[in-house]
Amino acid sequence: MFAGFDNEENPTKGGIYRAPLTGPDPKLKALVTIGQQVPGEGVSARFNRIGEALSFDGRFVAFWGAWGTETVTLTLQCPTTGNKPRIAYCNQQYPNGFETTVPKYQGIFVYDTVLRTLNAVAKAPKDFTDFVYWNFSGKVAGSEEGDDGEPARWRSASFVAVSGLVDCLLLDKNYHVAFKARQGQVVEGAYTNVVDGIYLRKGPDGRNPIASVVQTGVEGTSIDPGAVGADSLTGLSVPLPITGIGIERDGFRGDALAVNVSMGTEAAGWAGIYLTTVPARLK
Repeated sequence: MFAGFDNEENPTKGGIYRAPLTGPDPKLKALVTIGQQVPGEGVSARFNRIGEALSFDGRFVAFWGAWGTETVTLTLQCPTTGNKPRIAYCNQQYPNGFETTVPKYQGIFVYDTVLRTLNAVAKAPKDFTDFVYWNFSGKVAGSEEGDDGEPARWRSASFVAVSGLVDCLLLDKNYHVAFKARQGQVVEGAYTNVVDGIYLRKGPDGRNPIASVVQTGVEGTSIDPGAVGADSLTGLSVPLPITGIGIERDGFRGDALAVNVSMGTEAAGWAGIYLTTVPARLK
């Protein structure tokens, strides 16, 4: 299972493909393609972007996709914590920020490889504002520090994980999807009043509600009772706020969902990986 395109930046052909791992020349089968109609939208709404990060549990494939020509302009600011040579390089290259765009119309989708059906999980701007996240990563030339061999640059990604085994069955059409999404308003290229969250939805019935697993801004003790720190004024112990969240595409297997959560600040806080059990019926 993989995604392939004729042009990564501006694809006109390609999509999500599947091939059996047998024989010297396995035949590719297209599952979802650029130009295919977006479920739940008008006939003119066709996928023009499909994310490369796929989640596949043996039957269901979850992915990010976008359509339409309208975009939202963002001005990304260099990170302030982390690898110091990379931060310095970013500020040198983009002293006034890095301007980019994201599709206005985008969403999280699931394809059923048995029934050959495609369903929407959540969309922007209907359900959320954005599903695309950015970070400046890579190796700075001349530096011994770096997380990979690729040159440092701005990169974007979406985060989604699917499991059809929450109810211990992979033979029915039901699945659960966990995904990361953002709510907020864009003012002069920057998000304001931002809330990032990990959310769950049961499919394929689009009427099932979207449930929140964890959101930024809430007290960290809702995830970890030990997430407390000293108040800078009183010295008393207070709950640390959740400041960052994440999920990996292989972080949802069976009914077990793993997420990573940061609380407080880098200097006065902590981060951890947490595991929860997803009920077969979301309430």
